[in-house]
Amino acid sequence: MTRNQRPLAALAAVAAALTLTTSATAAPAAEEPPSPLALNWTKSDPVTVAAGVTRTTWTERNLDNRTAPRVLQVVEIDPALSALTLGSTVGRTDAAPEALPDQLATVSSVAARHPYAGTNGGLFQLEPAAAGTTERNAVHTSATATDGVLHSASCWTGGQGSNGAVIQYGIPYITKLLTDLKLTGPTGESIRLDDVNRSPGRVAHCARDAEDTRVTVSPSVYTDPDEIVLFTDDYGTPTPKPGIDPTVPATSDPGFEVVLDANGVVTDAHPGRGGTTVPAGGRVLQGIGSGADWLRTRLVRDDRASVEQKLRDVTLGRDIPLDASVDVVSSFHRLLTSGSIPAELPNSCSDTTKPGKDPAILICTDSRTSLATNIKGNPVLVTLTAKDGEDGDYLRTFAALLDSKELALVDALNLDGGGSTTLMAGTQLLTPPTDTVGGVKVHRKVADAVYAGVGGYGMYAKP
Repeated sequence: MTRNQRPLAALAAVAAALTLTTSATAAPAAEEPPSPLALNWTKSDPVTVAAGVTRTTWTERNLDNRTAPRVLQVVEIDPALSALTLGSTVGRTDAAPEALPDQLATVSSVAARHPYAGTNGGLFQLEPAAAGTTERNAVHTSATATDGVLHSASCWTGGQGSNGAVIQYGIPYITKLLTDLKLTGPTGESIRLDDVNRSPGRVAHCARDAEDTRVTVSPSVYTDPDEIVLFTDDYGTPTPKPGIDPTVPATSDPGFEVVLDANGVVTDAHPGRGGTTVPAGGRVLQGIGSGADWLRTRLVRDDRASVEQKLRDVTLGRDIPLDASVDVVSSFHRLLTSGSIPAELPNSCSDTTKPGKDPAILICTDSRTSLATNIKGNPVLVTLTAKDGEDGDYLRTFAALLDSKELALVDALNLDGGGSTTLMAGTQLLTPPTDTVGGVKVHRKVADAVYAGVGGYGMYAKP
């Protein structure tokens, strides 16, 4: 084969170009600024909680405007190293809040299958205690589910839904969710259901549809005088009676109540509402206003009614099957999306601010809890507290801390914080108690929990 010979001048030019290119490539890159963690936090040696479950603690060095060091605890769950799964639970009953150890104890009665680690879950609000009682039922802020059973409708937000974590086959992903609940009577006529497992007329934290009207700011409560609310058999307490909140007149509506068995057959339909135990596998419907009228005029004993529940992934534009493989944890805010802090994330403080060492500068005392995923696709649980009490940070400052390259987080969801923030590994509670009962400090009761435990799912399961 004959080859073309390059002139010497051309070869020299090529060599010069290569030299310039090599020099440019070898030029030192701009030095990356240190992360918030690298600047001011000391990392402990990782602790192996169980095979594939590792806890790392970061302790604040320079207190700046604070009086006590904060502690960031990071639990990584790696299902490639063991039979692990991520899940959520509402504890023994959906209505009654419980401390985290009690929540996690309901996952399995077998000691070897007890969760390895867990935190408190989504945001919630307590309903006022019914007349003559002191017990206050928990109401989830937005879409919440365990084993495919919805315990709350999503926030409305102009029809765009709200943020949450879908845990499917033991693997979490963070997205925006919207629920669609529908009741169909024996004639085929349908009506929208407003919510699940809370008193009709009193809507906690966020509007569930365009008809909800805000009545108080702290706590944030909305009202709707025309509602139908569904109660599931894991509600765990008799259905609420009228007048649960004197400040919201709609809750005084005597309403109408319908009991369905496990096959959707009406076993009871009566005026008034409350004090009814949901039958095993069945449901109870409570209506007020026009919702009560709909139930009264369309459902009688031995009729058959059906309930349709849809959970929409607004981000991906698909419906999520509500089967036993699915848990959902609610939230308002994403802290990280694809490794960046969302522009819409407010720099808010939900509970209280107080003067720091410099009285002119306020600090946020909200402890923080987050469910995240890292660059390996593994679930990560995070808490930010102080050693001796509640202390955390503003939302965006917490997000910036999570964005530190040392943590390698990609997506992160803000869970319930403040006094609810609790982390447990094995049998050890690793965050300080925040509430006082009978003069003793205790951990706050919460509505649900997220945990890492023994799994048959993990990364090897297929939908």
